[in-house]
Amino acid sequence: MNICIESQLLNHHQRSGLMTYTEGLVNGMSRHDYENQYKLIYYSLRRGADMMPGPSNGNFQKIVLKVPDRQMMGRQWWLDCVALPAFFKKNRVKVFHRPSGYTMPPGNNILKVLTVHDLRTLTIGDRFFTQNVDNYRRALARVDMCVVVSECTKRDLMEHMKVDEKKIRVTYLGADERFRPASREEISGVKEKYNLNAPFLLSVGSVPRKNIDRILRAFAASLYREKFLLVLCCHVEMEKHRQLAEKLGIRQRIRLLGKLTDSDLVALYSGCHCFVFPSLYEGFGLPIVEAMQCGAPVITSNMSSCPEVAGDAAILVNPVELGEITEAINQICRQERLRQQLVHKGFERAKIFSWQKFAEDMKKVYALA
Repeated sequence: MNICIESQLLNHHQRSGLMTYTEGLVNGMSRHDYENQYKLIYYSLRRGADMMPGPSNGNFQKIVLKVPDRQMMGRQWWLDCVALPAFFKKNRVKVFHRPSGYTMPPGNNILKVLTVHDLRTLTIGDRFFTQNVDNYRRALARVDMCVVVSECTKRDLMEHMKVDEKKIRVTYLGADERFRPASREEISGVKEKYNLNAPFLLSVGSVPRKNIDRILRAFAASLYREKFLLVLCCHVEMEKHRQLAEKLGIRQRIRLLGKLTDSDLVALYSGCHCFVFPSLYEGFGLPIVEAMQCGAPVITSNMSSCPEVAGDAAILVNPVELGEITEAINQICRQERLRQQLVHKGFERAKIFSWQKFAEDMKKVYALA
């Protein structure tokens, strides 16, 4: 069976959750499905298939459609209504999977699959990278199957978009194998690199729903602000966070890091005293699993998908209650026994989520064609 996966997201200049998802999807299917024929679709006027990322072995073929690389007026219409339908017909494609997007090309003899990661604009009114809700509704009416990354997103789809439950499949993500406990040398190296001269708490995420302001305020209100550092891995509104840290009197206890290499992130996960992730909303919350696989105890939100992912292997807090975040920080800093229990539980919990299991679930979705 010919399966087409839109893989353009692999070309993004900056790693994001959508890029990580697409990477996990194509690599997972490459390693665990040798029966179907996969065509990874890219769009470019200048580059050939040999310049595109992603697997190209055996039953995997990379194909570049002659479509402008950048977004422009009419590009999406041409892509969905002309280029892709012609490609489907010529190559006898049975499944088309769009890993992210707000439109879907037509086609009666093809299983059209769209991954919906979250509905943050509808659920919490998130205006940072606002989702095109009207286009989403039209696309969801056209798709044959919605793949979602959590039961939380499934509920949101049913409630806010009135999608029939029969059209939704939950396929949990997995953290890459590179997220594993780093060596002492690797941890020492990253501590020296970023001047981490004391035990540190770690948080990862840039957009406002990652709740950076409350993390800063909770740390400032904690009993351990003078004994620990707070490391924030973010690249949005950094000056705003610096000013707030200054106002709270903790500027010298904060390390604001921009874009990180994967190896540095793994070492930070592995070396932190705790990973603090009280997000206001997550479609899945992959950093929770990444941190657990690296041996970091986790504080996270009791909202959206976070408790679904964390289970009983984390301290859950109401992300809008500053006092709860502060008390969780105090608790993890003073109770080493609790910390070690969470590390052990985290390793076990992370085993539930893998790209192999994800690939097995996706094969079942594609088999519906």
